[in-house]
Amino acid sequence: MGILRRTALNMLRTIQRKLETDVSIGLLRDRIGRQPWILADALP
Repeated sequence: MGILRRTALNMLRTIQRKLETDVSIGLLRDRIGRQPWILADALP
């Protein structure tokens, strides 16, 4: 379970860098939960 958690956090950090915003990880998780296209647009 720890590996999955770290993988998910690394994905969020990558998205955070690509979006170039000063948004916290928690807020980014909430936004992706409400707007899943953010995740689709940020990943290759």
